[in-house]
Amino acid sequence: MTQGDLSAHVTMGRMLEEDQARFIMAQIVLALEYLHNKNILYRDLKPENILLGDDGYIKVTDFGLAKEGDEHGRTQSFCGTLSYLTPEMLHHNEMSVKGDYY
Repeated sequence: MTQGDLSAHVTMGRMLEEDQARFIMAQIVLALEYLHNKNILYRDLKPENILLGDDGYIKVTDFGLAKEGDEHGRTQSFCGTLSYLTPEMLHHNEMSVKGDYY
């Protein structure tokens, strides 16, 4: 596997083998689980922020929107990259603004 961010692989039309995709997703889940166990809320998950190494392992980057959670591991602030927000979030539908943001 070549280095670069996950987005570059997708936009260049590089297909991942199913095993590679599964391995990358498992690493992302483990990384987020680790951060949540440390009460760090990583709030900018997108392909551009997942770097792929030649060894097949990932690195999660850009912690600019990361935040420490409250005593319940939550936050009330809103953030996100427009390209990755749902229409409900963009239009502030009642369903999307109710409750806590994770």
